[in-house]
Amino acid sequence: MTGLPAHPGTARSRSAAPPRSSFQPELQALRALAVTVVVVYHLWPGYLPGGYIGVDVFFAISGYLMTKHIVAGVTGGRGFTLAAFYTRRIRRLLPASLFVLSVVAVLTLVFASPISWIDSGVHIVASALYVENWALLINSVDYLGAGTATIPTQHFWSLSVEEQFYLVWPILLIAAWALARRLRPARPSQAVIVGVIAVVGVASFIYSVLATAFDQPSAYFNTLTRMWEFAAGGALALALPRLRIPGRVAIALTWVGLAVIVTATLVYTDQSPFPGSIALVPIIATLAVIAGGDVPGRMSLASVIRSRPVQFLGDISYSVYLWHWPLIVLLPAIIDRPSNGTIKIAILVLSVALAWLSKRYIEDPFRADGGLRRRAVPRPRRAGVVFGAAAAGMVVVSLVGGSAWAVAQTRVAAADASLASLGPLSTMPCFGAADLAGDCVGATTTGNAVYPDPLIARENTGSAGCQQSSGSSDILSCSFGSTAPGSLRVALAGDSHAGQWLSAMKGAANLGGWSLATYLRSGCGIAVAAERGIGGQARCADWNTAVIQKIIEERYDVVVVSLRSSKVGGGSFTSGELTSSAAAISRAWKRFADAGIRVVAIRDTPQPVSAGIFDLPSCVETAGPAALAECTISQDTALVPDAQVEASALVKVPVVDMTDRFCRDGKCPPIIGHALVYSDGHHMTAVYSQTLAPYLAERIETALLG
Repeated sequence: MTGLPAHPGTARSRSAAPPRSSFQPELQALRALAVTVVVVYHLWPGYLPGGYIGVDVFFAISGYLMTKHIVAGVTGGRGFTLAAFYTRRIRRLLPASLFVLSVVAVLTLVFASPISWIDSGVHIVASALYVENWALLINSVDYLGAGTATIPTQHFWSLSVEEQFYLVWPILLIAAWALARRLRPARPSQAVIVGVIAVVGVASFIYSVLATAFDQPSAYFNTLTRMWEFAAGGALALALPRLRIPGRVAIALTWVGLAVIVTATLVYTDQSPFPGSIALVPIIATLAVIAGGDVPGRMSLASVIRSRPVQFLGDISYSVYLWHWPLIVLLPAIIDRPSNGTIKIAILVLSVALAWLSKRYIEDPFRADGGLRRRAVPRPRRAGVVFGAAAAGMVVVSLVGGSAWAVAQTRVAAADASLASLGPLSTMPCFGAADLAGDCVGATTTGNAVYPDPLIARENTGSAGCQQSSGSSDILSCSFGSTAPGSLRVALAGDSHAGQWLSAMKGAANLGGWSLATYLRSGCGIAVAAERGIGGQARCADWNTAVIQKIIEERYDVVVVSLRSSKVGGGSFTSGELTSSAAAISRAWKRFADAGIRVVAIRDTPQPVSAGIFDLPSCVETAGPAALAECTISQDTALVPDAQVEASALVKVPVVDMTDRFCRDGKCPPIIGHALVYSDGHHMTAVYSQTLAPYLAERIETALLG
């Protein structure tokens, strides 16, 4: 860090003062702010809906520091080597991260439901190998749209991106400097390094904007969409020594930068098109704070930046980040209580306490190896020991995580085989929905088994391959049922809560001789919003425009619609929100009606998530024989108001209500006729949906006759 002005009231340039220390307290202050907003966002997202930008602050800091260190080494004749660089990174980051992953693996095996072993095992391995961001991308995880925490290592996505940056960045800069020396052996210029950083930054930024517009959830985890953020920090590292920033300007930069970061955490939401062009805001703000530094003077924040609490939190920010998310996911399972305000405060306190212990007894001892620190180029043998130890640690953690996955997979194979051995579910006596029918006679022949096994329930959705992801506005359609001329042509359209009816609709199509086509997209019901919105809202609006037009062009006889009635995380919308949604829904229905297409709506189902059960299969798995007692939900709390009901009064559309096939006497059991009803906290299993086919077909036909 450059020195301070000789007097607090002067306006001397930061760069004009003689160097005083390599330590920059403003970086620790930024880390403290970044980890605070991330943790608050994860615990109380309603208070800081844009708190996820804290990760981007970390990225810019890393780009600044790493570029500063690498360029000083390669251009200053200090004997910079990749071995030395990677050794420092390993000693700085891996001991604490591998320890946390080991603890997570053990706690998952001991306390978490076997259902979580499959996902957790895979993601523990991916995190240990620092490819968690790609694992989440491949599995189509929507970070900003996630309603509940299920993967205890999901936060390793950002650490994985950083490690991938650390792997590539020094190679690029070394190659750039080698090229500079080749072009001008006598006086090599840093211009080549600047050019490489600029090319990488601009290319990554353009790709980020395009990828975010095309598929935001995937773009969020993509390393290539984030490289420009590191490059921006790197550009500042090269420019800052040449800048002469007056003291008053530096103070203003710090104030404005911090204010912009905080404002972004309040203004950005899960619907913001991030990390597209709007990611420039927190990145530029972070660079402003770094450029401003901690120059003292009137209105300066130097005393706050250098204060003990701020510096302490900055010091432990890495470990706080490591610990907080596993605690959010696992602590409720460990104490066997749903998360609430008290538990969240406990998680906050525990995160700080464990972070301090980790820093003191894990991070610092590994980092403070005097032998390595005194040598710019570590002995190859010692570097080899560090690399070997890191590899061994990664392998051990991967084996522990992989063992959880392997154990679960054995049961998964048996569960799949058992489910495949069943006959046509909709014709089995008293199986599934038939058990709630008044004319149920006979008994199932499944013994005490539950289908699907809770372990595979999450995958038993029925709409796989026929439901577009939330990141795309392209139409995805599937066809089922009759192909005979003159068949009733039916379209099933809406979000995943329409998609959960697909198994029932396929059965109904077979029973009624219908021709069935699907138009489904995650997180996007059929509606015409008053405004297109931005980000996810805009993509949903574009998809709706295209799908509504497609259905009208295809001249279907009937369109069957449904959509989610509860908020993310459970509970009902306000009356104002319901009225607004009903208006948007009715506008879409009117377009169909004006085109001569009949509309039938299916009322959304009762949902465990609204009754406080976020993962019903895990509840059933954990409760075992007591599942009916512990996992049954109240109809009054599980069945929330549905905007479709209000919309039906506006355009006279019949609403099919299947609640009586989920609940009896005000209680909604998790298992009906040996069929597991829900695949998570708010979607049906395909198995249970299939058993609803004859009842749904009858009610749709009745609605069409009405």
